[in-house]
Amino acid sequence: MRTIAIAILTALCACGQNAAQAPPAPPVEQPQGERTQIISRLPLIDACLSLSPAARTVTIDPQSTISVRLSGETGSVNCAIPEDAADRSAASILPALNDPPANAILFVRAPGENPGGECYEAPEVRSDSGELLGWTLDPEGC
Repeated sequence: MRTIAIAILTALCACGQNAAQAPPAPPVEQPQGERTQIISRLPLIDACLSLSPAARTVTIDPQSTISVRLSGETGSVNCAIPEDAADRSAASILPALNDPPANAILFVRAPGENPGGECYEAPEVRSDSGELLGWTLDPEGC
């Protein structure tokens, strides 16, 4: 009888409680190595995006510090600076001839909305001070 009373009281107590909502998941941040690759190229990325404002996605070859690929609705172009350029923003647009390497980093510069769309949250890339710089994309997509 005592066991039944405890079971009934437990059930009554549980009925009056609302299930706690899980807090929203924190933003996914980019691994440190890729973050460093992106941050070191920000002057080049920004210079290139200013030359090709229709571009949205920046493809970074981790082996190249002088060029990035820009992609948008109008297609893809490469953007590069001369190796001996003192000013990292002295960029030029070139035809995109070769495919990017398999280990390329896909980056979308902020501002804007998370480019992951409906299928995933793209990892955020933030500066040391916490400023949102952009997002990396999954090369496989959704």
